[in-house]
Amino acid sequence: WSDSDQKYKGTHIIFTDTESSNWTWDPVAKAYFWHRFFGHQPDLNFDNPNVLKAIFKTMRFWLDMGVDGFRLDAIPYLVEREGTSNENLPETHAVIREIRALLDASYENRLLLAEANQWPEDVREYFGNADECHMAYHFPLMPRMYMAIAQEDAHPVVEIMQQTPDIPDSCQWAIFLRNHDELTLEMVTSKERDYMYRMYAADPRARINLGIRRRLAALLENDLDRIRLMNSLLLSMPGSPIIYYGDEIGMGDNIFLGDRNGVRTPMQWSPDRNAGFSRADPQRLYLPPIMDAVYGYEAVNVESQQRDPSSLLHWMKRMLAVRKGSRAFGRGKLTFLKAGNRKILAYLREYGDEVILCVANVGRSAQPVELQLERFRGRVPVELLGRTAFPPVGDLPYLLTLPAHGFYWFRLATDVDVPRWHEEHLAPEDLPVVVLFDGWSSFFRDRVVPWRIGMAEKTSAQLETQVLPRYIEKQRWYAAKGVPIKRARLADHALWQVGKHTWLIPLLDVEGPPDQATYLMPLALGWEDGEDERLRGLAPATIAKVRQQANVGVLADAFADEAFCHAVVAAIGAGKEIATAHGKLRFVPTKAFAELAGKDHAKLPVGRPHAQSSNTIVTLGERLFLKGYRRLRPGENPELEVGRFLTETARFANCVPVAGAIEYRPNDGTVMTLGMLQAYVANQGDGWAYTLDYVERFLETHRTATEPPPIDVHGAYLALAHTLGQRTGELHCALASHAGNPAFDPEEITPADVTEWKRRAHAEAVDTLELLAQRVETLPEPARSEARSLVERSGDVASHVESFAAPAQAMRKIRFHGDYHLGQVLLANNDFVIIDFEGEPARPLEERRIKSSPLRDVAGMLRSFNYARWAALKRAAQNDEELEKLAPLATAWESETRRVFLGAYEESVRAGGLYGSLEEARALLGLFELEKALYELRYEINNRPDWVRIPLAGIVALAPRSSQ
Repeated sequence: WSDSDQKYKGTHIIFTDTESSNWTWDPVAKAYFWHRFFGHQPDLNFDNPNVLKAIFKTMRFWLDMGVDGFRLDAIPYLVEREGTSNENLPETHAVIREIRALLDASYENRLLLAEANQWPEDVREYFGNADECHMAYHFPLMPRMYMAIAQEDAHPVVEIMQQTPDIPDSCQWAIFLRNHDELTLEMVTSKERDYMYRMYAADPRARINLGIRRRLAALLENDLDRIRLMNSLLLSMPGSPIIYYGDEIGMGDNIFLGDRNGVRTPMQWSPDRNAGFSRADPQRLYLPPIMDAVYGYEAVNVESQQRDPSSLLHWMKRMLAVRKGSRAFGRGKLTFLKAGNRKILAYLREYGDEVILCVANVGRSAQPVELQLERFRGRVPVELLGRTAFPPVGDLPYLLTLPAHGFYWFRLATDVDVPRWHEEHLAPEDLPVVVLFDGWSSFFRDRVVPWRIGMAEKTSAQLETQVLPRYIEKQRWYAAKGVPIKRARLADHALWQVGKHTWLIPLLDVEGPPDQATYLMPLALGWEDGEDERLRGLAPATIAKVRQQANVGVLADAFADEAFCHAVVAAIGAGKEIATAHGKLRFVPTKAFAELAGKDHAKLPVGRPHAQSSNTIVTLGERLFLKGYRRLRPGENPELEVGRFLTETARFANCVPVAGAIEYRPNDGTVMTLGMLQAYVANQGDGWAYTLDYVERFLETHRTATEPPPIDVHGAYLALAHTLGQRTGELHCALASHAGNPAFDPEEITPADVTEWKRRAHAEAVDTLELLAQRVETLPEPARSEARSLVERSGDVASHVESFAAPAQAMRKIRFHGDYHLGQVLLANNDFVIIDFEGEPARPLEERRIKSSPLRDVAGMLRSFNYARWAALKRAAQNDEELEKLAPLATAWESETRRVFLGAYEESVRAGGLYGSLEEARALLGLFELEKALYELRYEINNRPDWVRIPLAGIVALAPRSSQ
C-alpha cells in the first residue's frame, strides 16, 4: 500500500506495518480487496478456487501478525446476483463456510464477527450450524435500549429479546451501544424511527442515512445515571459487550464534521496538546479533537479520570471486574421476570447453579417493584457492586425500590448468611393455634379444676412438643443449628403480673441437641379485643395464635412486649424478687442504676428486639440496653461479673456501664444469669464492620489504579488502631489494678502456667489437625489442597508449639476479655467502647472465669485484623489476577495495623506491671495467636467451610516449616 492510500487507513481495516508494501500480493487478492475497500470493479468469481485461496492468503498474513479475528463488513452483500436484492444469498453462506473451514484448520481461538444489520431471525443464518461466523452484532437490540429509556417502558427490550432465536452453544451475540458508524435505525419501524429522531436527534445535523451520528454521552445528554444504566444493560444482556473507544470516559462528538467523522475524533488521553493523541501540529491532524466546554479534552480525558475514584472510567472498570467474576453474564440463559411495573426491566442470568438477578429502572423517577422469586426461596441476594447482603427471598413477592435510572445486580447466593439485622418470621397462616380455657393456667394441671386436667396436659404437650420447638429451631440464638428439638420442657417457671399484664417466664430444658440445654423463653399473651397497638408490637415475635372461646390473640416472645421490658427495668430498680415453682427470680440493681436509668425510665420508647448471636437485645430510648441471655449455664455470667467490676470498682470509662441484672436462683443454691441491664452507648457500629468496609473500599479504589498508593494512605485508620491499642492496654491495667477481690487479684505467671498453656495448645493442634484430616476431602478447592499440605506437616505444628520458651521476666495473669476481636468494640466519636465480656460462648463458664495472660486478648485482636484482611480480599477480588494484584496491598495494611496497635498497647501497659517488657512476651503472644488460629480452623470446618482458607493461612504463617 503506497503513501497515497493512507487516507483510507482505518476505514475498514487498520494497517499498522508501514513495511507491508514489501509483501508480494496475489493479483486476484489485490483486485478483490481493492474492490471491497476502494470501490474498483474487477470481475471476481468465487467459483474460482484461486479467489478463496488468495483471500485466505491475505487473512493468513494478518493472523500471523497477531490479529485475533475479522469483522465481516456488510456480510449479507458479499455475493451479488442479478435479479436479486443481493441479500443473504446461499452463495454467501457457502463462501463463509469455506472461509471458516480454512480458518479452523490452521488457527485456534480466532473468530469471524458478522456485521449483518438485519432482524435476529435473518442474522441467525450467519451462525450456520456453528460452521459459519462465531459472532454477530445484535443490531435490533441497540436502538430499543434507547427507546426503553425515552419511553420509560421496558417493553421494547423484552419484545426484541423474546424474538431473538437460539444460536449454537459455541456462538455468541455481540452487544453494543455505539460504534464508529451512526446509531443505525434500520431495524425499527418507521414510527419508531421518527420517535427516536425526535428524542435523540432533534437537530437535523445529527442525522445521517437512517441513523443518528452522536456518541453515547451526547445521546443521553451527559446524564451519568442514564449512561451507567445503559452500560449496565450492555454488560448484562446475553452476549459479549463491545465498548466504543471514548464511551468509557463519556467523550462527546462534533456533528459539524462531515459524514460520520463527528464520532471518530481523536481519543482524549490527557489535557495536553491534541488531547495526548498525537504530538503533530494541530492543523495536521486528520480530524480535530473535541474542544467544547462540556466534552472538550481539557475537561474529559483519561488522565484526569484515572485520578478521580468516582469517575465514569473507574466505575466502568469496576463494572467490568464484576462481570468477569461471573460466568452467568457471558454464558448464562436469559429469563425475563414479570415486574408488573412497566418501568422496571427485571431478568435472570443463569449458568449452572449460579443465578444473577438484574433489575433496572428505565424511568426518570424512583420506582417500586415486586418480583416473583419463590423458586429461589431461602437464597440471599448479594448486591454485586457493594457485596451487600439483602434479606433472603421468601414466599411473598420480593419488594425492591430503585432510584431514577437506577439498577441492581444481585447474586442469589446459597453460601451467604442473612444480614445480622434481619429476622425471619412465620407468615400468620403458618402459625399453629393453641386453644386456651383459663389463660396461663391452661398449661398447668395443678392450676385447673380436676375435670380440666386432661385438657391442661394436652395444651401443655402442644406447647412443649410443637409450638416452642418449631419457634426456637428458627432462632439465631438457638445454639444447635439444624438439630431438631424433640421437646422444650418447662423445667421451672414464674407467673409475673404487673398491672393488667401477666407474663409466663419459663426456663426450658431443650431436648434434641447432643447435650440437653436450658433456655430462657419469656412469653406474653396479646388479645385482639382492645389491644391492637400491643398486638402490632408483638407481631414480629409471634409464636402461635391463641383462642379462648370467642377471644383470639397471639402467644409471643415477651421481649417484644414494651410493657414487659419496662416492667423488667422497674423490677431491677426496685430489687424485686419473684417466686418460681422451684426457686426465685432476683432483679439486682448496681450502684449506678439510678444515675444510668433516670427517674423517667418508664417513659422511654422500647426498640424492637434483635438477636445478637446467643443473646437478645432491646433498647430503651438512647439510655438503656437490656440483654436477655437465651442459653443458660450454672454460675454467674462473666459479662455481668466483669462489667460490674469495671463499672463499680475500676471505673473504666471505655466499657458499657452495668445498671443491673436478672438472676435465677433455684432451691439448690446455684445461680444463673438471665439478663443484664446496661447503659446505651451511641456508636457508629462495631470495629469489624468499620474495618471490613474500610479495607474493602481501599482495595476497590486501587483495584483499577495504575500507581501504588501513597505511603500515608492509611493514616486515618492507623490513628484508630493506635486508639484501640491504647484502650486495650488500659482495660488490662484496670482489670489488674484493684487488690482485695479474689476473683480479680492479679497473680504471677509460673512455669507451670506456661507448661499448661503449651499442653493446651498442643492438644488444640492435635484435635484440630485430626479433624482437618477427616474433613479434607469435603472442603472446596483450593482450600482442599492447602489443607492436605498442612495435614502432611502436622508434626511441624506440634513441634512449633513445643518450641515456645517461657518468658525470662516476671509477668502477671489476670481476668481478661476472653473473646476479644473487632466485633467486640464499638466505634464512638473516634474512640472505642469495649463490650461483651461473656467470653467464648462454646466454653464452660468455669473456663471463661479463669485468670490467664492478657496477651490472649491481644492475640485475638491480631487474628481479627488477619480475618479482616482476607475477608476484604475475598469480597474485593473478582478473579485470581485481581487477587494477585490486591493481596500485597492488604498484607501491607495488616502489617501496619499490627505494628501501630502493638506499639500503642505496649506504651499503655508499660507502667501497669503486667510484663517486664512486651518484647520478652513476644513468644507467648505467638503461642496464643497459633492456638487462636487452630480454634478458628476447627470452627470454620464445622460451620463455614468456605472460610477455611483464612485460618489455614494463619497457621501456615505462625508455624513455619521445619528446617529439617
